[in-house]
Amino acid sequence: MLRFLIYPVEFLIYPVSGIMKMWHILLHSVLGLSDSTAWMLSIFGLIIVVRLTILPPAWMQYRAGRIYVNLRPKLSQLEEEFQDRTDAEADDELQKARRKLFKDHDYRVSAGCVPTLIQLPMFMGLYQVLLRMARPTEGLHATTHAPIGFLTSNDVATFLEGRVGGVPMPAYVAMTDEQFTFLNTNHDAVFRFALPFFISAAIFMSVNMVYSMYRNLLTMDYKSSFAVGLYKATIVMAFTVPVFPISFGLTGPAPVAISLYWFANSLWTMTQYIIISKLLDKHFPLTPEYEDFRELSKQERRDRVRKKRAYKWGLRRRRLLMVLLPHRIPQLRAANRKAIEDWEYERYAARTKKQEIKDKRREAVKIKRERERMEREANKPPPPGRHRMRRETRAQWEAVPRSPNGPRHLKRS
Repeated sequence: MLRFLIYPVEFLIYPVSGIMKMWHILLHSVLGLSDSTAWMLSIFGLIIVVRLTILPPAWMQYRAGRIYVNLRPKLSQLEEEFQDRTDAEADDELQKARRKLFKDHDYRVSAGCVPTLIQLPMFMGLYQVLLRMARPTEGLHATTHAPIGFLTSNDVATFLEGRVGGVPMPAYVAMTDEQFTFLNTNHDAVFRFALPFFISAAIFMSVNMVYSMYRNLLTMDYKSSFAVGLYKATIVMAFTVPVFPISFGLTGPAPVAISLYWFANSLWTMTQYIIISKLLDKHFPLTPEYEDFRELSKQERRDRVRKKRAYKWGLRRRRLLMVLLPHRIPQLRAANRKAIEDWEYERYAARTKKQEIKDKRREAVKIKRERERMEREANKPPPPGRHRMRRETRAQWEAVPRSPNGPRHLKRS
């Protein structure tokens, strides 16, 4: 039990290894396929079962994301309605309005994050099972191996003896000559077999990322600087991430079994994303209201970028003129100083206005909570055995001044 708490992935290995073992029993013992063919097809069968298991949560996640995107115009309108309010009820009323909007459109916040929490552990368990089978901790020379979940030592041994296209499944390109000799193969054979799978996996990842970037461009929140920055980072990742399967596959300990897994998993991911995207467009299309909101947000962002760019280029142009026209340095320096002051004042004024509204709203909430606390204490019955104070009317109670140290009870006349 302590091992599961320290290494949570150990718990995930059991269901994944059980699925792989059932596939091997079906293919080898029932259908009569050889061990090598059964283990190779078990890898693909394992991917199919795991991906089909997490497909419903993935659909929920994409569906929730599309609903939220279509709700952005209404959410933005709600924020504009409440942004200038400084009363204590503003935050509560805004949250109630948001919850009502989500309920009316069948949107659940948990649908956007829970599927990810389900998918990630499944992928970790799947990858760990294949990696431990192809690279056992006892080494390839050992006669017995530690069980991996429901897979016994004999299962691991037959997996290590399996071959695909004449190449051992535990072999990888970066092996030493001694290891190649032990597996009865050579570097060239492993390289020729594994390279097409690594390249195909990289191509599938590239296509998936490019298509994903195109889809994200249609649903981007141009009012969020974080979303725009994240999209720019995705562009960089689109050129770097697909290189990983090739570089690690040719230089790292990536067995042939892992190359098959990368190939099949990348192909499934690409196909699944394209199909789900088409289904989303069919059943939950982007609304005309959102498309108008997106174009308006895009234009507002372009105006902000142009304004900032004009400000910076103005400063640079005047600095260059200081070098070319030394006799105009005082005027140009004064113009730059004024431009900087105007720019900073505009930004400061916007931030100050927002902060003042937040401070006033926070103070109003604090006063409201203090008043509620004092009323609760005032209405609390006195302890038993003590003289019970005579209750006055509500109007008299409201007229009594309140102390910041606590409620002040009415005194008997």
